[in-house]
Amino acid sequence: MNMKNLQYVLAVCQEGNITAAAHTQHVSQPALSQAIKQEEQNLGTPIFQRGSTPLQLTPAGKRYVETGRQIMMLEQNLKNELSDLNGESTGILRFGISAQEGMYLLPRVLPRFFQMYPQVKLCVEERGSALLEEMLLDGTVDIVLARYERKREPLEYRLFAKNKLVLLCAQDTALARKYPSGSSISLRDAQGEAFVLLEKEHHIGQFVREQFVQYGMKVKVLAEVNSFDTAKRIALSSGAVTLSPYPLFSTDPDLERQGNVYFLKNMKSSHHSYLCWRKNMYQTRYMRDWIALLEEGAQQ
Repeated sequence: MNMKNLQYVLAVCQEGNITAAAHTQHVSQPALSQAIKQEEQNLGTPIFQRGSTPLQLTPAGKRYVETGRQIMMLEQNLKNELSDLNGESTGILRFGISAQEGMYLLPRVLPRFFQMYPQVKLCVEERGSALLEEMLLDGTVDIVLARYERKREPLEYRLFAKNKLVLLCAQDTALARKYPSGSSISLRDAQGEAFVLLEKEHHIGQFVREQFVQYGMKVKVLAEVNSFDTAKRIALSSGAVTLSPYPLFSTDPDLERQGNVYFLKNMKSSHHSYLCWRKNMYQTRYMRDWIALLEEGAQQ
């Protein structure tokens, strides 16, 4: 197994096509295609099902990727453990977080972390929770902080914060005129309002769409965005509604005062925030301290 070729295969799995994968790996498309063909020749079997969109792994390809991830994990664990044994305080910490949580939490913890570990390089990936989970499985990041409802077997989850979804709407909506802010309502009560939604790469974006189907609602989608902060600003300025975790955090403390907040009845999912990493991953001292700082920062 060629580790560079494995990296290319994992990039294709993440991006869904060779063109996008080549861009992220900073190689030409023909070079990446040739590397994958070479790996398939070495294995004696196809890795991808040609003609599928997005590209799908063959049964053999799934085993190849699974084994490759295990090898990468063992290699990284060895490096991390040797670094700790040698008393080294250098390395790279690859951390994934949603942009919404990052803008509040990172400024609280970064100064202290860099004071403790000036030789550690921190690489932050701000993405949706669904994509961060895939990056964690691929070994692209080491630790993730994101909101999840369903847990996946290869990953370990530590509860970080409990959240529940609420509905935020502009004060010039029919909903705001009918119900006072702070009321408990059904999601169906927002039927007829225009919604601002998170894109599907976010677990909450997926969940909200599932709720529309469950409630038999056909809604008007005004916009799809990548952050709760943007969703709230658009909803409040455009006479629309959006769903957001509670408590409502914002870069503008006065933002929520411009709208009405409603608690939702019979909302099954809470989408709590979790710190996640791959099971059996060896955590260096700076990784353990990073996790501790994040948990302390959430209490400030």
